[in-house]
Amino acid sequence: MRYSKQIGFRLAATSSLMIFALPAYAQQAPQASNVASDGIVVTATKRTASTIQATPIAVQAIGGADLQAKGAIDFADFYRTVPGLSVQDEGPGDKRYVVRGINASGAGTVGLYLDEVVITGENSQDGGGQAPDIKLFDIDRVEVLKGPQGTTFGASSMAGTMRYITAKPDLDKVTGYVQGGLRTTKGADLGMQTDGAINIPVIPGRFAVRASGFYADLPGWINNRFEKGANAEKSKAARLSTRLKATDDLTIDTMMMYQKVHQDAKNYYNSRDFGGAALPANYQADVVRSPYDDKSEIYNVTANYKRPFGTVTATGSRFIRDTGFVRDASLAAQAFFGLPYDTTGRSALVQNKHRKVDSAELRFASDFKGPVQMLVGAFMQNEDRYYRSSWPKADTSGNIPANAALLLDRAVNTQIRERALFGELSYKILPDLTFTAGARWFDFKLEQQSVALVAAGGGAGAGAGPVLRTKDQGVIGRFNLAYKVSSHTNAYVQVAQGYRSGGTNDQTAAALANVVIPDGYGSDQLWSYEFGLKNTLLDRKLYLNGAVYYIDWSNIQVSQQASNGTVSFGYTGNGGKASVTGFEAEIDARPIQGLRLTGSLNYSNAKLDRDNPVASTGRKGDRIPYVPTWSGATGVSYSAPLGSNGLTGTIGADATYQGPMDTKFNSTISNWQHLNGYWLIGLRAGISKDAWAVNLNATNLSNNQTVINFNEIVPGVYPLGYYVSRPRTITLSGSVKF
Repeated sequence: MRYSKQIGFRLAATSSLMIFALPAYAQQAPQASNVASDGIVVTATKRTASTIQATPIAVQAIGGADLQAKGAIDFADFYRTVPGLSVQDEGPGDKRYVVRGINASGAGTVGLYLDEVVITGENSQDGGGQAPDIKLFDIDRVEVLKGPQGTTFGASSMAGTMRYITAKPDLDKVTGYVQGGLRTTKGADLGMQTDGAINIPVIPGRFAVRASGFYADLPGWINNRFEKGANAEKSKAARLSTRLKATDDLTIDTMMMYQKVHQDAKNYYNSRDFGGAALPANYQADVVRSPYDDKSEIYNVTANYKRPFGTVTATGSRFIRDTGFVRDASLAAQAFFGLPYDTTGRSALVQNKHRKVDSAELRFASDFKGPVQMLVGAFMQNEDRYYRSSWPKADTSGNIPANAALLLDRAVNTQIRERALFGELSYKILPDLTFTAGARWFDFKLEQQSVALVAAGGGAGAGAGPVLRTKDQGVIGRFNLAYKVSSHTNAYVQVAQGYRSGGTNDQTAAALANVVIPDGYGSDQLWSYEFGLKNTLLDRKLYLNGAVYYIDWSNIQVSQQASNGTVSFGYTGNGGKASVTGFEAEIDARPIQGLRLTGSLNYSNAKLDRDNPVASTGRKGDRIPYVPTWSGATGVSYSAPLGSNGLTGTIGADATYQGPMDTKFNSTISNWQHLNGYWLIGLRAGISKDAWAVNLNATNLSNNQTVINFNEIVPGVYPLGYYVSRPRTITLSGSVKF
């Protein structure tokens, strides 16, 4: 769809609205010197670094020290503390992030970055939108930007953007840390984790190197016929960063990272085996081994050239991700081909993906002396994907022989080319009142071809299918009115547009099942309207922030089903219209020395405003899948000296709540499931002195086993698989800094 056809009217209308309305509620970001010394500095706008309180958008940041204190090692360990952030969770490396109720099929709706590197989930019908699980070692902070960020961060940031910001090399001193811990999980063996970093100024003041690494062996609690603790996770990662201060004005940063995650089986269990008999607790029914591998390589070079009037930033990145899924397909072979699941039908679906994303950006952020500031930039991204899906038979031990007979085999090659120009112009209307208007022009092209190598059931495939193409071009906008109400209160009003480009459907795969589906689907888009307040009260002992928002979402990308009367085949199409009405609130109080109280609450009413084109897939009033109406978190921590020997003791507790939600729009859909709400409770205690610390963390203290998602290989054919939160886990860790 061409947004430029609509944007002229919206630009004029929105600008008039923001200039003349609500003059008492906008904010000019104060200088860093006017904010609390302990405020986390974020770079959410790409123009200037500022604290959360001074940034006129909804942004939450979690510092590396807080992540370390919680014992967090990946996304699952912190996301529940962020209001408005939920997840469609199928285990490590297999998650779709959801911000403010925007969740749909196709590409991810939340942009994901590691520093300057785009690592957003891909646009694919086989596991599309699934984000890599970046391990949280040597991390400076995690930023969660809520609301559309498309003008600065691109297409899949239609609901928000999450950024992992790594610790950068220090040019002046040798620093580092080493941390290690033992983890015990209910129903699992003893596990361990360790990470560390070292920073070396090779040429003091000019060139420094920082190296860091991570390793975790987390035993599993789910068994199957092949092994105990089959869902054990083994992860390793390493990162090397350099910083060169070539001149007083020019700084060049490089970063290289490698990460690998392996599981012998996913995190679900079944209550029934393939024959319908009851299974023991936490036991998988699979008759074929189902390992999962996820390997990522990330490379980046970023140069910053600072002048008195602004900064030029040039960055180039490469992201390579290889994943390998193996899923039991024995019952499907029995249902579709009449092959008994425990003999000639014993088989697996093997899905291997290779993805390479090259991206580059050049931007200028001004630092003018007058009332006008600007951000302008150009962006390009080339993405190449190769996907292979085969259906080999397995032997009696559950392994797939090298020369296994194939019941199906196909490959898909995809190329995506994206170009964009973006910019923002800010004008200080009054000393405390600033209006910002931004826009992004984008050009998106996708080309895909599938090859049927082996036909369904065996035999030669039909060969290469047609080359499918889709493209999209247009303009999106963002408007922000920021007002410093007082020295304690900042406010903003924002109207922003988000979009996702369309894609293609693999007709070759559908043809193998004798099902006809559309060759592609169109883009979807939304407008978000938001008002926020940020308060710094009681001499910076109380931070109270909140926002209310309304989102108008149209032409939604949704999962649909086509059938030949016997076999159903899923594909992506465009649905109707939806809206999200919500609010969020955060409190951070430090009433006395050493005591900190935190809390957050989110309400999100996300529902369809009219029937989908195929009404049975979603009707007016249905809630958006995987979006709880209510979610929240609360925490308390207290630190105090232990005697006069320099020791400090810390204790803390936290509780998070995720409300009920559904996996599909309504219960008339065959694979609809309801997910109950649940609480998770954690406790922690620690002792520290100078550079060393010892911490004891307990997560999911009550061992809550509420189902958080379902595994459905073929709905109605396989017994349900159940995903739950990691059982009660206790970690004893120690760290030394130098």
